[in-house]
Parts: sequence; structure tokens; C-alpha cells
Amino acid sequence: MILILISPRNAGLPFGSWLAESAGRLLAVTADGVDIGAGFAETATVPDYTDDDAVLAAARRLAARHRPTAVLALAEVDVERAAVLRGELGLPGLDTAAALAYRDKVLMKRYARGAGLKVPDFAPVREVADIVSFMAGHAGRVVVKPRSGSGSTGVHVLDHPSQAAGLADTIAADGYEVEEFVDGALHHVDAFRVDGAAVVAVPSRYTSDGCLAHWTDTPFGSTTLALTDPLGARLVAETWRLIDALPSPPTVCAHAEFFVTASGEIVLCEVAARIGGGPIPTMLRHVIGTDPRRMWSRVECGLPVDFAPVRERAATAPHAAFCGIPPRRGRVLRVPEAPADVHDFTLNTHIGDDWSGERYQHRKSADFMASWVVTDPDPVALRARLRATVAEVAAGFDWELEAVAGGVR
Repeated sequence: MILILISPRNAGLPFGSWLAESAGRLLAVTADGVDIGAGFAETATVPDYTDDDAVLAAARRLAARHRPTAVLALAEVDVERAAVLRGELGLPGLDTAAALAYRDKVLMKRYARGAGLKVPDFAPVREVADIVSFMAGHAGRVVVKPRSGSGSTGVHVLDHPSQAAGLADTIAADGYEVEEFVDGALHHVDAFRVDGAAVVAVPSRYTSDGCLAHWTDTPFGSTTLALTDPLGARLVAETWRLIDALPSPPTVCAHAEFFVTASGEIVLCEVAARIGGGPIPTMLRHVIGTDPRRMWSRVECGLPVDFAPVRERAATAPHAAFCGIPPRRGRVLRVPEAPADVHDFTLNTHIGDDWSGERYQHRKSADFMASWVVTDPDPVALRARLRATVAEVAAGFDWELEAVAGGVR
């Protein structure tokens, strides 16, 4: 039996067909009301999927009845939960020490710095005074963010120590860190290693301000770099160094993010032990020839995977890019049609969809109203096509914006 933790954000993934040899031997833990598809022998649900204790309790009940031989989890929220379950059940895969290193941004930077990787100066935060003290010793802007956050939620960029006072309640409720603001272009590398051997690593560059672009309701995405690109090769090499610096198991996947400064210096932003979120897996499918979530699900479950076509495709594939349109603070009045000559156009909204109030406040960087992929062997042509489709899709939306202090947004 295989135990799968299915975050509501991963609802709809076809685990039954991806793991067809194990159909009927799959167990799932998910949230109430989530449709996980066919192929499962038993499903346990919880009212609140953010409740670690409830998810783990449901998983333990299933495990006690069925004795799973593997635990699969694709979402960031499930990385540490799955590691706990593997430890209790004596199963292979990412363990609790590795999961913590990939989740805790303070710990991961300590490991990285110890191995000689460049990281921004940083410090754990327990109270506002820790931020004020850090800023006293570091000129310029700083970033305050959750130690175990994802999707750019809970991130604050401060220009002056006086701004820290407003974060007192936020800091008290969760673990935070403060670090130097790095002025550089944000890149990501999605890497896969099995039994100690590298399978593939795909370097990409985020457009605009990367994962913080949604703060200003700006469309963003990323474009792949050729494996022969000198910067791409450097980013891949740095990713493998990072994976080796952390207490990684021989079989691991990683989504690493790095800043590249104007002088060409590569500085670690953060790394997660999972595949990139949002449309990144869709973009990667055009590079490696298969959905990376399918490939990794089979690896984690001990099912056969032929990596030769993956490596061959990655070496010869055209450049690929994705872009997404984030929500605005209001209600959707009109939605766009798919542009011509794009792949995987996905509309995640509908007329009347309301993104005002708390929903807008808690949006994540990958909460796209629409997303799509473009491919082209010429990177210059690719970027031009991406810009054109962004303009077309953005113009196809219309919003009734919510009135807020200072005017509508």
C-alpha cells in the first residue's frame, strides 16, 4: 500500500493513472470535499488541512490498518508531515532532519554557509527588537519572512527600523527570520537525484520581481535557460552543492532559488525539497518530456522510471516559459480567451469570482487567474512571444475593484 498526502492545492492530480500498477492499493489523506479521483482503496479526510495534528492522526489510522510501503507528498505543507510518518513507519525517503533543513530558512542557510555557498546575512527573529538590532548593523533594506513559509506569504520588506513595530503580533504568532535584501535577478533550479545519481536539473529565470510580483498585481513567470548557458551551468552546479550541503538523502528533488547580482554573484534565496509550484511543473514537462510530478511520484513509490529519455529531451528541448496573471482586489467581470499558439492555457477563475477582503490579503504568489506556457528554440523570440501573450491575456480580464482606504485597488 502507498500512503499519499494530498493537499487541496494538488486536488485533481491523476495519482491513480500515474501509479497505475498500484491502483487499488493507494491510500489518501486530504481535506473534506476534495475530489482525489479513482484508484484509492481508502481515503481519510480532515476538516482543516492546515492542522498538522489532524492530518497526522488520519494518516496514522490508515497506516495502522494497511501498513504502507511508501509515503508520497508533493506539497510544501506536507514535507515535514511525510518525513514524520516515514520515520514512524521505518520507510525510506526524506527524513525529519532533512525535511527540517529544507523547510527552516535559518537552518538551511547555516548548512549552506558552512559549505561555502554565498548567503545573505541573516538572523532568527523572536521579537521586534531582533529586527531593529539586525538593521542597526546592516545598512539598507531587509527582508522579514516566516522560517517555514512558502508562496511568498508573510514576507515583509523593510526600509527603516521603525517599520518593525507593526510586525509584533505577526512575529509572536510564528517563527520568523530577517535577512539582507539582495539586489539581483531571481532564478530557480528544479533538480532531481535518484540513488545518488543526478537525473536532470533545469535552470530558469523569473520574470519581473519573481514571486513578489503579485504584491503589485503584476503578471510573472519564468523562462528556462539552456543547459549550455554559462549562467545556467553555474546555477545547476550551485544547486548540487546546496543539496550536498544539506542532510539530503540519495534520492531527493529540490526547487532552489538564487539571486544573481549585477556582478554575476550567485546568492542563495532558499530551497525546498519538492517540485516548484504553480505552472512550473507544466513548463518543465515541455523540457523533460514528462510531468515531473508523475516522474517523482513513481520514484518515491518505488515504481520503474526510464530516465534516459528525460536526459535526452532536456539536452535538446526548445526553450520554455510560463506566465500567470495574479488576482486583483475585487470581483471578476470578464475572462480572456486563450491566445493562439500557446500551450496549456489554464483558466482558474470565472465571472463573479470574488477576490476582495481576506482572500486577497492571503493570496499566494502562484494563485494565478490564468496561466500558460510558450516554447521556442530562440530565447529572444520566446521572450517576445511571452510579452505579447501577457498583454493579450491581461487585456481580456475586467474587474470590479474593491474600494479600500486611499481609493480602489
